[in-house]
Amino acid sequence: MAAIYQQARPHTFAQVVGQEHVKEVLVTAIAKARLGHAYLFSGPRGVGKTTTARLLAMAVNCQAAPSARPCGDCASCRLVRQGSHPDVIELDAASNNSVEDVRDLREKVGLAAALGGTRVWILDEAHMLSRAASNALLKTLEEPPSQLLFVLATTEPEKLPPTILSRCQHFRFRRLSEAEITGKLAQLCQQADVPAEPGALQLVAKAADGAMRDAESLLERLLAIGEITHQAAEEALGLPPQSRLYRLAQHLAARHVGELLSNAAALYQDGFSPRSLCHTLKLTLREALYSKTGLTPDGPSLDLSEAELLRAIHTLDDEDARFVRRDDLFSLEVALIKVLNALSPATVPSSEPQTVPNEAAQPKPVQAIATAPGEAAKLNWRDLLAQAGPQLKAFMMPAQADVAEDRLTLTFPDSHRFHFEQLKRRQAELEELVRSVAGNACIVVIQGPQERFSLRSERDSPKKP
Repeated sequence: MAAIYQQARPHTFAQVVGQEHVKEVLVTAIAKARLGHAYLFSGPRGVGKTTTARLLAMAVNCQAAPSARPCGDCASCRLVRQGSHPDVIELDAASNNSVEDVRDLREKVGLAAALGGTRVWILDEAHMLSRAASNALLKTLEEPPSQLLFVLATTEPEKLPPTILSRCQHFRFRRLSEAEITGKLAQLCQQADVPAEPGALQLVAKAADGAMRDAESLLERLLAIGEITHQAAEEALGLPPQSRLYRLAQHLAARHVGELLSNAAALYQDGFSPRSLCHTLKLTLREALYSKTGLTPDGPSLDLSEAELLRAIHTLDDEDARFVRRDDLFSLEVALIKVLNALSPATVPSSEPQTVPNEAAQPKPVQAIATAPGEAAKLNWRDLLAQAGPQLKAFMMPAQADVAEDRLTLTFPDSHRFHFEQLKRRQAELEELVRSVAGNACIVVIQGPQERFSLRSERDSPKKP
């Protein structure tokens, strides 16, 4: 396990996974001897900020020659890797954030380098500095001594004072992709001569949420178990088996209430919390939505339309607050029943109540939108939905449609504020759709939970007399 962790630690910039936009600039600056005196590395935890800072310290202090490719063998390089170099000081701002700590730092930065190179100060979690400590640090950044390099690392750059931000070269580190993390984990397993199932590594990469450090820690846990299989990864991560989650989603799609509740109770008895079950079920539905829209062709397939998947995900998301109060089987059952209700066809209030069309059940058309005098074209709700694009259709489905002479009114309930706001942003697209299907201009009115507005084409809408 220790060997795996040591192998995972990069010794050169080229070995750092991802962050090409950061590495290229730093390597060029080192090669041309144009390094600044202060850098700010920001981004999520575990993506390589501190590692890059250490490599920068190693590069400027390499005894072979300051280079973007430090030798790694000289005494200076070895000391930096071991964390014991006298001229490379790492501080945690969370525990060194007083004015006295920063004043002590200011006194020490003026000292000459012990090994004759560049003194490098790495300040981790820099946003934790108090205001007084930040002001004291600012004085040093304004007039830095020669042969001194500051590297500030933070996950929340917005909390740093603008005066400090303006004196640092800022690099934003991004989250790593699942493919990047999976590739690195596979390389580590190969170096350690440990067989690993690709599905297990993908599961670890997904759980790491873009952080390589977390992925390496999870890999060590799997190595402690002795095997790297998909089942072992699920058990180590405390996740419900994907096969059982998919079965739960299938019962949900088929509206099998008995089987749905029975499978949910079995998972609950096996020790999985209702909150984690709802969260992982929501992720399964999201993957099915991605698969249906073509984002991930190899994702799970469910007999649900895009609109139904969106409603199910939205309902489960709303139920998160319930599990804060009660995380028991009853709360889980209530959440699942609400999802089933959300998947049921909704009614469309009009002069004569009709049924909103749904991809899972053939809808009946509502009253057609009347065209302008002299126009032969007519429009009904089903025609409008059939011509809409996948995303626009998904946002239109939860609405209650009401048709008048030359007006289409879409009303959204409180539970679908998200769809209301998204459709509002697509007003031009909706107007164009109505115009193309109806054959003439109609007034489109969208009513939200607390807001009403009219979408009218300035060019084609009927003008008031």
